[in-house]
Amino acid sequence: MKHKLLIIILVILSLQLLFRAYQYKDNYLTKFNPDYWKARYLHSQWVIPDSKESIGDDGLYAHAAWEYIHGKDPSLLNAEIPPFGKYLIGLTEIIFHNQNIFGLLTGIFVLISFYILNKMIFKNTLLAIIPVTLLSSDPLFYNQLKAPYLDLLYLGLLMTTFIFVYKEKFLFANIFLGLMMATKASSATFILVVAAILAYQLQMKDYQSIKKFLMYVPISILVFILTYTQYFILGHNIREFLGLQKWIIIFYESGAKGDPSAVWQIIMSGNWPNWFGPVQKVTEWNILWPLSLIATLFYFYKVLPQRRQYRSVLFGFWIIIYSLFLSLVPVWPRYLLLLLPFMYNLSVWVLSKNMPRLLQRYH
Repeated sequence: MKHKLLIIILVILSLQLLFRAYQYKDNYLTKFNPDYWKARYLHSQWVIPDSKESIGDDGLYAHAAWEYIHGKDPSLLNAEIPPFGKYLIGLTEIIFHNQNIFGLLTGIFVLISFYILNKMIFKNTLLAIIPVTLLSSDPLFYNQLKAPYLDLLYLGLLMTTFIFVYKEKFLFANIFLGLMMATKASSATFILVVAAILAYQLQMKDYQSIKKFLMYVPISILVFILTYTQYFILGHNIREFLGLQKWIIIFYESGAKGDPSAVWQIIMSGNWPNWFGPVQKVTEWNILWPLSLIATLFYFYKVLPQRRQYRSVLFGFWIIIYSLFLSLVPVWPRYLLLLLPFMYNLSVWVLSKNMPRLLQRYH
């Protein structure tokens, strides 16, 4: 019965991916036109403040990626976002002559990484595949597959960092942390991920691992700096680099302010209290969001106060720390991509620990 159920879930997962690939086939087959996207950018709100010809993040990244991969200074175009992800988008534009397939490739990267993480938690193939299936069927996930957004790459790099933390391969953990920093929100990423890892290691009372991890932390900073190699080749020095990072921090600090309740309203009801207009409905919202939050809170109640040493507490600490961060910044619904997979994992964890007892009680 267990093997049959596993096969059914794998078939569902595979069919979902094939369906999405077919659904977005036009996105993947349309040839990238650098001249078109350059013109779109030059007439957009990024160049003309009152422009009515706005361009989304996907178009901005596609244009910047093409320019970066052809040697443009990353501090002169879309400098507020670090360059690593855009270099990868640029590679897909050259290899596949299409920018959107980047979304599909990073989606597959996330699902594979998430399965490996789940297997480390559950040590059971069936339980490991269930959260992957839940994530793959979430509209917030599969809507990212059709365009060159950076959120799935960002999530996949976080998962890979956690994988190497579990393996106690801290050199590789910090390499992937550095790449994550070089994809989005570099300074915030560094602080949040390091805080979650240290909290996990303290919970596990693994003081030797804390020392080893901290010893390799400078590697993440070095990797982050190396993604700006072209910036230095073009004549910039380390002082200018630090000035650029300071400018990025000021850029976000001077922007819109967040609503501390926004992330919770989005999860519980699908209402998004944004900073640029009336409350909007999040079209990707589904009932699994509030249910997984409730299960996650139950996990916190059962595990964290008793200081139990489960590997899954890393996910718990990440959810707490990242949620606090989202309470301080303007939230877009897609930011929940860094919460939902781990909430799905903890939900399955809670059910796997409690369902046998409930079934036994009412048998």
